[in-house]
Amino acid sequence: MKDVLDTELQLFLRSILPDEDEVQTELRDYADAHHISVVDPEVGYLLHLLTGLVKPESVLEIGTAIGCSGIYIARAMEQGSLTTIELTEERHTMALDYFRRAGVADKIHAICGDARDIVPQLDTQYDMIFMDAAKGQYMEFLAVADRILKPGGLLVADNVLLNGWVVNLNYPRHRQKTMVYRMKAFLEQFKENPAYQCSVVPLGDGVALIRKCE
Repeated sequence: MKDVLDTELQLFLRSILPDEDEVQTELRDYADAHHISVVDPEVGYLLHLLTGLVKPESVLEIGTAIGCSGIYIARAMEQGSLTTIELTEERHTMALDYFRRAGVADKIHAICGDARDIVPQLDTQYDMIFMDAAKGQYMEFLAVADRILKPGGLLVADNVLLNGWVVNLNYPRHRQKTMVYRMKAFLEQFKENPAYQCSVVPLGDGVALIRKCE
């Protein structure tokens, strides 16, 4: 779906952001070289801004990858802690190292395991949840996140446009059909869901900002 204008806009938006530091640059270079999905810089700075506005004492991240988004969130937290969950042990271990080098390890509780098993067992109430895990499971995660997201809390979901496939349903491979239709249903439910307010920001691959009503 992305055309030349989209690329020019993305490059412009990145050009007006502060440069990432040495740790973030190294992390992003590694992710690019090894085809690991991490948040785009403009999405990272949005997370940093939102965290500063919400001023959360507790944040849950579903999908650590190698720590890029966690660093943005943790650096904006004045107090409290970020709990982040990653399925892959190798990425979990790398994230721990990047957290340490970025100076935010003391703010982060990193868990290695399957979020589908771990999240339903959590009993903490979170001010903010960042969801960046398996895209076909967002509806499933929302169902369990509702229990642990505080009233007035903010849920941020990344990659909700899926390369534009949810817009035109023109997914390249048939095996992606279920994921695309599940994401479309995830977004469309908020039109008739009085428990939440939702707005989608077309940064990166689409970011949904979802506020749980009081």
